[in-house]
Amino acid sequence: MKEWRVEHLCLYPFLSAASSYVEETGVTLADLISAVVFERARLRGKERVMEAITDGEVKKPAIISTAHAEKELLSYPFARMLVSCIHDDYLVRRYALAEAKAAHRVIGASTDSDSLYALSEEFGIRMEFLRLPHEQVQMPFVDYLRFAVNFREIGWKLVNRGLAQGRVKLRRNEFVRIIQEAINERIKKDLPLDVPADICAAIGEYTVDIKKELAAMRRKIADFDGFTVKDPSCFPPCISHVLSNLKAGINVPHSARFAVTAFLLNIGLTADEILETYRNSPDFDEERTRYQVGHIAGDTSGIRYTAPSCATMRTYGNCVGNDEVCEKVSHPLSYYKRKLRGKSEPREKEP
Repeated sequence: MKEWRVEHLCLYPFLSAASSYVEETGVTLADLISAVVFERARLRGKERVMEAITDGEVKKPAIISTAHAEKELLSYPFARMLVSCIHDDYLVRRYALAEAKAAHRVIGASTDSDSLYALSEEFGIRMEFLRLPHEQVQMPFVDYLRFAVNFREIGWKLVNRGLAQGRVKLRRNEFVRIIQEAINERIKKDLPLDVPADICAAIGEYTVDIKKELAAMRRKIADFDGFTVKDPSCFPPCISHVLSNLKAGINVPHSARFAVTAFLLNIGLTADEILETYRNSPDFDEERTRYQVGHIAGDTSGIRYTAPSCATMRTYGNCVGNDEVCEKVSHPLSYYKRKLRGKSEPREKEP
């Protein structure tokens, strides 16, 4: 079993060994939330949550001493208390993913195979390196499916992976992505903590700015009025449903992402406007998303795709909430045009 030093534990504060280390320091909850000596840890905890909201990833500082490592480690439980006191589902998801992405960056930059083994054991993932220089990994498909089931890219589907004797082969960087998902799920599952009201009140000064930033983020991702050639009230139920999930930070299937991207391109949105609709996605990657939007727009493929028909939307399970207009059309764009016409045509005056 790997012996974790505090300089490493502060990079992976979600580990059970990190919790044990904090307990062994003798720092009490009362100390953490009120002692002057831990003010820097509290401020760093607040900073972690703010970075999750604004940047989508918690920044990992260069650790310069044991004291610095302990401050960084103690900031994690305080950050979890802040998130728990605010008690917002969106914040929980965003914070968990931001911590997981930060860990992914550290793991991905490391060549330490022992740490990767230890992290695998932490999450009950059975894995083995196939050959030196440890750039390929294999794992049981049941362990693979535990986490890859949440991945929306087609390449992660089990049918598209090499499967032999019940084991899936992955490149090292792909396995690190599996570990990221395991971290994300652990942090998200544990939040929000049951923090007593008096403790939430005691740390209320640290949540003020977080709540303001969270409200600002919500206004930004909810503002569909910034679109140019469109009226969101005329969007078909299927497109509105996907956009609503994207706003809420919920992962949506690849087929739904393709459909909403093509639809928005077809009604006149720019690539930059569409990019903003994805910024709140749990697995948002700006470079990759921009490439995918450009591909659908024809910038890289030479073919500009149209939105899928209603029949295709039904085939992929993306048809939701049929209304009376849905019964009269066979394509989401036809729905949109019909609703627009209905709004622009003057209503007959009642006698």
